[in-house]
Order: sequence, then structure tokens, then C-alpha cells
Amino acid sequence: MVRTLLVLACLWSVSTCAYAQHHEHGGHEHGSNPLDCDSAAGEACYEAVIDDFHSVPSTTDAIGHAFLALNSARTEVRYQIVLDDLLALKPDPADRTEFDDVIGIHFHRHVPDTVGPHILNIFGLATWGVPAEEDADLVVDYENHMLSGIFDISDATIDPSTGQPFLEFFPLTSKVIGDWLDELDLGLWMVAVHTNESGFPNMAIHGHISNTIPEPAAGWLALIAGASLGMSQTSRRGLRRVES
Repeated sequence: MVRTLLVLACLWSVSTCAYAQHHEHGGHEHGSNPLDCDSAAGEACYEAVIDDFHSVPSTTDAIGHAFLALNSARTEVRYQIVLDDLLALKPDPADRTEFDDVIGIHFHRHVPDTVGPHILNIFGLATWGVPAEEDADLVVDYENHMLSGIFDISDATIDPSTGQPFLEFFPLTSKVIGDWLDELDLGLWMVAVHTNESGFPNMAIHGHISNTIPEPAAGWLALIAGASLGMSQTSRRGLRRVES
């Protein structure tokens, strides 16, 4: 049993290291958060690896990484999205004509087997009359393929006929952040990147956003050490009973 646990731990550790190395990007490795998300101060930290996994059809080998930090008051989400240079971020929409030019980046709600509604329109081209970039704090570093911003209640799409945010069931609008934080906690947000080649609603690359968790190797080693110690003590007790 102990030997089996040790083998499983080694396999887990190796696969975790391989995963981190495969997805290292932009100077950040899986598990690090360049936003300096402070869980000790009550912030919740999230991240996503962005790739073409389950994209049908696959149109690119590009990858990226997203980092999020929800403040303790649960009123705003800071985020940073980093893409590799296989995808092109261009400031002028008229120049976004190549296959790998990014024409849309959004937070979506994940809905199995379909494309879920937008949560925040971050970057790109206006679609069906909906503004493309609704985060007033968006900063795009075109040279380093990086986007940063703060999603808060002021970013919700406003219905011009009422002056109020659109109702939640409008699929392409940016939402009122407070209505969608339970989904974030449940791992139901995703980041979607669209290119000319993928088009809409298909995604060139995407990634599911989840809570940042500690590196698993230490936990596994502690579990195995405890199991090994317990089984060793049990074996010694059994041996003493036999000898007596």
C-alpha cells in the first residue's frame, strides 16, 4: 500500500511539473500570480491556462494565461491576460485582417456543449451592436501581448432606452459583476479569445477560470508520510503481539 501511494505521488509530482513547464508563459509559471493577489487580506485568487483544448475546429497552437483577484469586498475583479506571439493584438481595428489577429476577448459563463453568455467584453470588435471594450480600466500592452483591467459595476452594458444595465439574459452584454460572483466561485467563468480564423462564436483558445490552489506535491508527500508512519506503527504493534 505504501509503495502504491509513493508511486502515485511521484506520478502526480511529475505530471504537475510537466504541466507547469508546458504552460510557462510570459515569465510566469502555473501557480504564480503576477497581480500579487493577497489571500491573507481576504482577496480570492484565480487563474486559467488558455489553449485550444476542446476547440472545434482547432485553428492555432497559441497559448496564454489569465490571472484574477477578487477583492475582499467582492466589488471588483482585477485581471491580467497574457497571450503568446502566435496571436496578434493590434490597436487599430482596421488592421485586424490576418488569420491570427485577435478580434475578441471576453469573460464568458461556461455552459456545457454550447457557448455561454458574455460576462465582460474586454477587447475586440463590436458584435451585433454590443460595445467591444467595456472595461473602463482596460490597459493593453500590445508589445508584450498583455491586457490588464478592473471589472466592476461601472462596466455593465447600459441600455440606452432606460439608462440602466441590460437584463442578465442578454447574451452579448457585459453584466453587473455582483450577480455573477457565485459563478466565479464555482469555477463557471471562462476566458475566450476569438480570431479572424476562428470567428464568432467559435473560440481560437479558451480557458476555465478556477481558484488558485497550493502546489499539490507537498500535500501528497504529507499524506504519504502520515500513511506510511501509521502503517509502520501498526505493523510494529502487530509484530510485538506475535512475539509476545
